Amino acid sequence: MRGVGCLRDMLMPRFVCKALILVAPATIAAQSSAAIDSLITREMRERRIPGVAYAVVNDGKVVLKKAYGFGNLETEMPLTVNSVFELASVTKQFTAAAIMLLVEDGKVKLDDPINNYFEQPPAIWQGITVRQLLTHTAGLQSGAVVNHQGSPLMYISTKQAYEMISTRPLFLQPGTHGFYADAGYFLLGMIIEKASGMPYREFLQRRIFGPLGMAQSSVLDKRRILKGRVATYEFGGGPGGAPRSPTSTDDSLVNWRRDWQYELPSFFGIFSTLDDLAKWSTSLHRHSLLKQESLEQMWTPAKLTNGGHAMVIGDLYGFGFLLSDVRGHRYAGHGGASGTFILHFLDAPISVIVLTNLSSTAGRHAPTLARAIAGLHSKDYQSVDRLGVSLNSEPELTAKVRALLPEFAAGRATDFMTEAHKDYFNDMPASFRNRLNEPLGKVTGLTRVTCDSVESRGIRYTDPVARICYFKGEGGPKPIYVSVYLTKEGKLAQLTFE
Repeated sequence: MRGVGCLRDMLMPRFVCKALILVAPATIAAQSSAAIDSLITREMRERRIPGVAYAVVNDGKVVLKKAYGFGNLETEMPLTVNSVFELASVTKQFTAAAIMLLVEDGKVKLDDPINNYFEQPPAIWQGITVRQLLTHTAGLQSGAVVNHQGSPLMYISTKQAYEMISTRPLFLQPGTHGFYADAGYFLLGMIIEKASGMPYREFLQRRIFGPLGMAQSSVLDKRRILKGRVATYEFGGGPGGAPRSPTSTDDSLVNWRRDWQYELPSFFGIFSTLDDLAKWSTSLHRHSLLKQESLEQMWTPAKLTNGGHAMVIGDLYGFGFLLSDVRGHRYAGHGGASGTFILHFLDAPISVIVLTNLSSTAGRHAPTLARAIAGLHSKDYQSVDRLGVSLNSEPELTAKVRALLPEFAAGRATDFMTEAHKDYFNDMPASFRNRLNEPLGKVTGLTRVTCDSVESRGIRYTDPVARICYFKGEGGPKPIYVSVYLTKEGKLAQLTFE
């Protein structure tokens, strides 16, 4: 289940800087550009985002790119379309691509045991495969940052990170569940270095950044003077600069304190720009870097040992990409904790890139903006909040969904769910499930908006999906839009809300 935090009614910084570049303007209607401008300006104000840059890439061309706000609040440096952003976990799709290049070279096999690539690996890793690292189904514990007495080290070597990860017990039995694990993508970085015979950052430069002309992209180096680097922010903080408490109500903007230098940052460490990411997106749509069959594997949902599909933080997952949809149109995408998101549609040569400098701990603003921009660019992806209510209200279905919401909020599975979705729902850690779905308990009114028939599009979550129906919920300062994914038997295979 995707949940989106409530919008924040905050003041923006004193003024907003804007930079606009239009490329091939005939491909974008003037009203769409104005609507996107209005959307981002409003969201920046309400969510108090210091800066946003976005691009729409269509068939290899950047049809629109624009930047708003500040890249640095201390210096009041305006954000530009050439600013350099820390991508955070968007890095994972590059790491996955590097593995697939080595698969094409014959130097890595997806179903190899990972112990083949490490000296004296722990016995509990026996049977974990490269594929399972890529799909977050290896059962590893999540974290990969080395701490001392609860605080991260300023410099984390590959040796230190490996020693920490290799001495921890498994969190889950490999292959039985999806569980997002940075540790797995750190180990993939080590496999890249072992199989290629070169450092991770050199491999990316030689095999990805260089061939694609991504001249402004690089891998984490805190010592380097990187012109145009954007500062990242979050809300609040503890006294004396201590980490923010999860229950803090302090909404002042503060610097994001991810200050460590990581020798092998294969799970979070790429810095890049709109133009470079547009080149990356184009390479995916045109199969110019990886073969089509490699990309198809990357965009195929992971399977568990029981034959079901793995769900990772509420979405299907491939290799370095979460797999979801906008109005029933499939996409592969990924976000980063720094407030970034890239969305690649799988059935059309369109990508939307959204780079912000407000950490995702403040909410899911980057993926929400990416999907909304897609809808303003093309009516095929139009967001539900812009649709009128359908005359066909389906009162029986509406009643079922209305009754479901408080059950979801209370963490209880119901017979409206498919058996597979019940299993997924019940397997989710209770604290995470309850926190994720808590807003649904506040919905007091529910209206059906419309339904999309998607049976022919190959959409599936725990089960194949025949229809997606959208509902508008009232009961808070902002409406909640609920999407229910239904099988042809009318059972619930997935529920998301924004």
